[in-house]
Amino acid sequence: MKHSKIAVVTIGQAPRKDMAEDIQQLRASGLHVHEFGVLDSLSPAEITSLSPSSEDTDVLVTLLTNGQQVKLSKQKLMPYIQTCIDDLHEFTWVLLMCTGDFTNKLSCKNLLLPDRMMTNLVKGLQTELALGLIGPEPEQQQTVAEKWQKAQFDVTFSASSPYQFNAQHLLAKAQLLEYQGADLLILDCMGYSTTMKNMIKDQLTIPVIVPREAVFTVLKAIC
Repeated sequence: MKHSKIAVVTIGQAPRKDMAEDIQQLRASGLHVHEFGVLDSLSPAEITSLSPSSEDTDVLVTLLTNGQQVKLSKQKLMPYIQTCIDDLHEFTWVLLMCTGDFTNKLSCKNLLLPDRMMTNLVKGLQTELALGLIGPEPEQQQTVAEKWQKAQFDVTFSASSPYQFNAQHLLAKAQLLEYQGADLLILDCMGYSTTMKNMIKDQLTIPVIVPREAVFTVLKAIC
C-alpha cells in the first residue's frame, strides 16, 4: 500500500541499534517506519520494578539504548505495552517486536504479532516437524516450548542470548539441538539477526529461521 505508515514497537527502548540495518532496509523499500519503545518514558527505577520475581514464569528479554540486556516480567509489562500501542491508531500496521505469546492478549486493530505469524508460517511448511528452539535465557524454556507445543509441534529448547552474542556458543547450542533430532531450528527472539543466522547455518544440515527476517519480509509484502 502506498504511503503505508509502520509503527515498530520494541518492548525495550527505541531506537534499537542492533536492528538499525534492517529498519533502514524497510525504509529503503519505501515504507514510512517509526520506532517506539515500551520503556522509553520509564526511569531506571521504574524499569527495575518490572523485573521478574522468582514466581514469574513468563520472562521477556530485551535491550536498552545503552546496550544493556534486561529481563522483564511479561505480566508486569502488559499494561505498558497496551498503553504504548493505544497511541498508535493512525498507523497502517503496528508491529510488536517480540516473539512472546501475545495472541488475544492485546487490543489493537492492525497489530502484527510475530509469535502468531511464525507459528502459522511453520505450520504451513509442515506440521510434523521436530523443532529446535533457541531463546535468549534458560528461564524462558517453559513458555517458549508451550507456545510451540500449543501449535502441535514436538520441541527441544536451548538458550543463547543475541544481546550477549557469541557465535561459537550459539553454534554449539544449535548443533546440540540438531543432534537431538530437530528438523528445523528457530532462533526464537526478534533480537537474532540474519547475520547471526549466516554465521552458523553452513555448519548445520537443518534449515534455520530467524523471525525478524521472516516478519520483515512479510511486512514488505503486505505494504
